[in-house]
Amino acid sequence: MKRYSQLLHEVSERFGTVQAGHGSEMQCGRGCIRCCHGLFDISLPDALHAALCLGTLPAETRTAVTARAAECHKKIAQQVPGLKAPYLLKMEDEAIVDRIVTRVPGLRCPFLGSEDACLIYEHRPLACRLEGIPMVDRRDGLFGEWCELNFTDGVSEQAQEDLLWDYYGLQQTERTSTADLSELLIGERQEAVTIFIPSLIVEYERFWAPLLARLDPADLKCRPPESQP
Repeated sequence: MKRYSQLLHEVSERFGTVQAGHGSEMQCGRGCIRCCHGLFDISLPDALHAALCLGTLPAETRTAVTARAAECHKKIAQQVPGLKAPYLLKMEDEAIVDRIVTRVPGLRCPFLGSEDACLIYEHRPLACRLEGIPMVDRRDGLFGEWCELNFTDGVSEQAQEDLLWDYYGLQQTERTSTADLSELLIGERQEAVTIFIPSLIVEYERFWAPLLARLDPADLKCRPPESQP
C-alpha cells in the first residue's frame, strides 16, 4: 500500500506538470465535474483510500454521502440481483461490470459535495487522477480516449513526447497491490478485484471500517517517493 500511495502522488504530480506545459489545450480545473458522472469500478487499493477518507468526514457530511450512495447502489443491485455484500467483483465478473456501466449511465458520484467539490480529493482513485489527458505509453504510444474538452485539435508530436508514461508499470503496481490486499480480504490472490464507489460507501461500516482498523494509516498517505540513496 505504501508503494501504491506513492504511485497516486506521482500521477497527480505528473498531471500538474502536463497542465503547466499544455494549459491552453486543457479545460480541467475547479468547477468542472464532467468526469464525475458515470459509473466505473475501482481497485481494492483505491477503495481503501476512499474508505479512509470517508471515515474522516464530519458525521453530517458522511450521512449525506451514504444516502446518495444508497440510491446509486440500489440501481446497481437491480442489474445484478445475486450480487452479495461486500459487492467485490473479480476478473471473471467483467461482463457484470460492463452490464452495470452500460445500463446505469450518468450517475453523479456520491463523493461530490453540494458545491461540486470532491470530498475525498486527496484520496481520489487512480482513474480520477488519470482522467482528462491523452495517454501515451512508452512502448505502445498514444492509446485510449481522453476528455473531449482537452486537446481538441489532436495531440502534437511534442505533446506526445511530453505525455510519455510507463502505463505498463503503473498497471503492474496496481495489480500487485490488489493481489496483496485480496489475500487479506478474500483469502486468495487476485490481481483484478474491484468495486463500484456507491457499493463501497454503503458497506463502509460493516466491511471497510473494520479492515482499516487493522492497517497502518501511514501506509495510505499519498506522499512522494522516498528518497533513494
